[in-house]
Amino acid sequence: MIIGIGVDVLEVERMQRTIDRYGDQFLGHVFTDEERREAPTGAGKAAYYAGRWAAKEAIAKALGTGIGRRCGWTDIRVLRGPDGQPQVTLHGVGAATASTLKVSRIHISISHERKLACASAVAEKDPT
Repeated sequence: MIIGIGVDVLEVERMQRTIDRYGDQFLGHVFTDEERREAPTGAGKAAYYAGRWAAKEAIAKALGTGIGRRCGWTDIRVLRGPDGQPQVTLHGVGAATASTLKVSRIHISISHERKLACASAVAEKDPT
């Protein structure tokens, strides 16, 4: 049963400006160590991070919390699975919130266009 849907869009250039201005301090605040290790170092870096940002926002919206006390940036980890599809893992208060809501699965899709990154998320719980 679907309990929430979230969508987010971000301009890749906005992410690039933020990385240029705040660098590793920003990246460490928003992205997990694993996400930062997975990120490309070249031309696709800003698009990767913009997609992951949009994914985290979409997931938090699907949980009905937004990013904040009930689900922080690094409580959500989005990594490429073996088949290339993004996979979500929740930690800390984000995992506790999902448990309270009885979330059993979160489906995520990330898409990039030259100037934009977007993501959609669907949170499900098993039927009772």
